[in-house]
This record gives sequence, C-alpha cells and structure tokens, in this order.
Amino acid sequence: MAVYTVVKHYRTKGHMGMQDVTDDFRSAVRKACREKGIKDGIVTGFTTGGVAALTTLEFEPGMVTRDLKHALDIISPYLDKDGRVVYYKHHDTWHDDNGSSHIKSAILSPFITIPFVDGDITIGPWQNLTLVECDTRDRNREIVFQVMGE
Repeated sequence: MAVYTVVKHYRTKGHMGMQDVTDDFRSAVRKACREKGIKDGIVTGFTTGGVAALTTLEFEPGMVTRDLKHALDIISPYLDKDGRVVYYKHHDTWHDDNGSSHIKSAILSPFITIPFVDGDITIGPWQNLTLVECDTRDRNREIVFQVMGE
C-alpha cells in the first residue's frame, strides 16, 4: 500500500467562516495516483488546529452564510441575546472567549475520510468538502491530506 502526504495552508474567517476545499482533496488524490501509481483507496484530510473542522455540505449561500452557523449556535452559543460572550468553563483556563468554538469543532470533527475509485473521490453531486473555522477570530489553518491506496 502506498502513502502520499501533502499539507496545504488556508486563511480562514472567524466564527464559522467556510471554504470549499473539494478541489484540494481531488488534487491530493490525483497527485498521489500519478506519483505513487495507485488507483483506489482513501484520502483523509485533518485540520491541525483545535477549533477548525472538516465536513461535507452543499456549499450554497444559505448553508454557508447562515444555516450551519445558526444551528450550531443553538447548541453552543457564542453570544447571548444581549450580545455578550456566553460563559464557558474553558474561558477560565485560557482567559479567552472561544469555549463555544471548541464544542462546535468537536461536533463537526477535525478530519474527514473519503474513498476514491479510479483516481477520483466518491462524493455526490451536491457534496462539497468544507473547511469550517469555528474559532471566534480569523486564523491561519492547514489541512494535512493523506492518501493511501493501491
């Protein structure tokens, strides 16, 4: 079994900014297939930050600009109805304001694994691989892409 690894860097927008990284997954698989002579296998993307996530979703304006953020803010709100930061015990440890960010990223997950067949990832027509910034401010992030196959 061959293994190919590549790292790509991103600048994200805070509090649920999203980037479509589907083409980066495809590119990692195509390079791995070309360089390692593989055809079928899996690709895993992993965000190395503690409050970023990877998921699949339909990358359309309603979902990207409102719906996912709104749903996760119900579960783990950042601000209360008066615009104040909601208290989380995590804030006491690090003296920051991103306790809700850690919960959101844990729910979504820092990694995603997709099978590929004949050198192409097997996602549906409305499925986009998406990097989600759960932190409360803009960040520099990276995704480690690891492709394994035969």
